[in-house]
Amino acid sequence: MRVVEYSDEDQEQHSLGVRRADTERSPFEHDVDRILYSTQWRALAGKSQVVASGELGIYHTRLTHSMKVAQLGRRIAERMLRRYGGPDPALVEAACMAHDIGHPPFGHAGENAMRITMDSLRLGEGVPDSFEGNAQTLRVLTYLAAHKYSGHRGLHLTRACLDASMKYPWLRTGPEDAVRHRKWGVYAADREAFDWIRAGRDDDAVPVEEQIMDWADDVTYVCHDVEDFYRTGLIPLAALFPPDGQACADSERETAAFLDYVQRKRHAADVPFDRDSARARLGEVGGTLIVPTPYLGRHDDAVAVNSRTADLISFLIADLRLEVGDVPIRHGARLVVPDDKREVCDLLKELLWFYVVDRPSMRSLRHGKQRIVAELLRWTYEACELLPADRAEELQLHGDRLRAAADHVASLTEGQAIALHRRLSGVALGSLSDNVLL
Repeated sequence: MRVVEYSDEDQEQHSLGVRRADTERSPFEHDVDRILYSTQWRALAGKSQVVASGELGIYHTRLTHSMKVAQLGRRIAERMLRRYGGPDPALVEAACMAHDIGHPPFGHAGENAMRITMDSLRLGEGVPDSFEGNAQTLRVLTYLAAHKYSGHRGLHLTRACLDASMKYPWLRTGPEDAVRHRKWGVYAADREAFDWIRAGRDDDAVPVEEQIMDWADDVTYVCHDVEDFYRTGLIPLAALFPPDGQACADSERETAAFLDYVQRKRHAADVPFDRDSARARLGEVGGTLIVPTPYLGRHDDAVAVNSRTADLISFLIADLRLEVGDVPIRHGARLVVPDDKREVCDLLKELLWFYVVDRPSMRSLRHGKQRIVAELLRWTYEACELLPADRAEELQLHGDRLRAAADHVASLTEGQAIALHRRLSGVALGSLSDNVLL
């Protein structure tokens, strides 16, 4: 099948005047490499996926999560390329690599703390802008990150890559629009870059490359996090998904307790919940995740869990297809995910919340993480002399003290955030040579 080409406009780089000397790589392969070699990409190794990056045990971090999203996104794109002639796998891989690069330390706990603190500090200014991980990603890619060209900011990624990296292509509104007030993908300060990326589009449509990235993100998240917490004994897969004929009263109680939790949560959010359908979807997952025993750490256990994770990924991407308009790329196609697969994915996310995120011990950890991030942001805002050299230079350019403080705190790894908080609070001053700000 003929491969549909991306336009020169799609492949144009963000910084004007920058030209590629290397013609052996495609523009989208350049995107992949520039993200890979950025310091912000490396920093994801020190940022949480679910548990803190320093937690004992082999848990996924934002880096390993992003690597797996990129691998799965590329494989889905390769499959679509063979069937439909597009999209470009390297472009999808680059968008997947970039999608979490703006997340602050401590994952969504840190993100919430940043937003709440910024909202309180902005109170009375009449400015709706705050902090959002997706909007921070765009800011990193187009402004904060550095490449090799003097006088230009950002990674100089292609227009198509930046567009495919945005889940929410709009600015934040006031609280009268609850959806756009809660999730958005562009800061007012980055409006010029956003307008260039969207090239005159005034709708909310996202390109098919972003749709593939989004599904690869969901699938990867649920599969490797269920694996992580099955290994550590927090998610009782053996009770939830026993082999045929081995279900017992304990298994039924475990399933009922989980479904009760989901039902209460959906009811509180005024979201419909079909319990019978959910039970049927769990049965479908059970056909893939047949788990005879808890994880005991034996070699055979490791082999079995790896096999089941691979089977679950295959199950969730088995029936994907594109609805193609004029071309199977950019805004000319739509990724179709079967409803039953989306329901399964949503239920697996709820497993993580029920057995891990909503545990009392996680709540106390989350409280501590949020306090660290909130206090660092407030202290840095109140004393801008605490900013490192690059953020201080940027403050001279844009003059927004709170944005500069947020850019600094969001860039920290969790180890840096903990060390800096101890120093600034006086709990543990460290030493003169500690580079906790770099």
